[in-house]
Amino acid sequence: MDAHASGPFYATDTFWAAAGVVVAVLGGWGAIWAAFRVSHPRRRLTYAVTHARLVRRRIDGSLEIRRNGTLLADPHLVTVVLTNRGRRDIASSAFDRGEPFRVSLGVPYAEILAGECLPSAALAPPARIHGTELRIGPGRIGSGTTITYQLLVDREPSYSCRHSLLDVRVQSAPAPPLQWGRTSSRSSQRARSAIS
Repeated sequence: MDAHASGPFYATDTFWAAAGVVVAVLGGWGAIWAAFRVSHPRRRLTYAVTHARLVRRRIDGSLEIRRNGTLLADPHLVTVVLTNRGRRDIASSAFDRGEPFRVSLGVPYAEILAGECLPSAALAPPARIHGTELRIGPGRIGSGTTITYQLLVDREPSYSCRHSLLDVRVQSAPAPPLQWGRTSSRSSQRARSAIS
């Protein structure tokens, strides 16, 4: 009878050769995964768009609201929130061909009232209205940064978002939590003072 056959399996040369192969394969896969993570860092942007009527009831003929001479039939306050939830910054170069993040509002009138960043030391990408779209960027969005834009629009918006961000997973998010109520309240006051 072979003495080696009755010995512990981990004492055989075959076991250690097989273990060495397994360790080498796992180490190789680990190095490939680490290289992939470095060259393709995880970037994740969430967005949420909400709106609220500025006047509780629909305006009848007894009341007119104007902004810069434009009659607003049914003014709404729109809030757009972008949050970089990834571990890395979203660089300006991630905006493919310099194309902005677009929020189509489908309204005849839109104006940016305010924008704010958290943390407050961060700078928000430039934003502008083009036709019935809010266009954001290109510009850097730091990791953990939340950007809020508040807009005055006429009529209830129907929004959709488009982007051409590279290596960024973009997802819609639920409506902002109640802590944004204070910001909305301030913006509602800005909107009311803007149209008064």
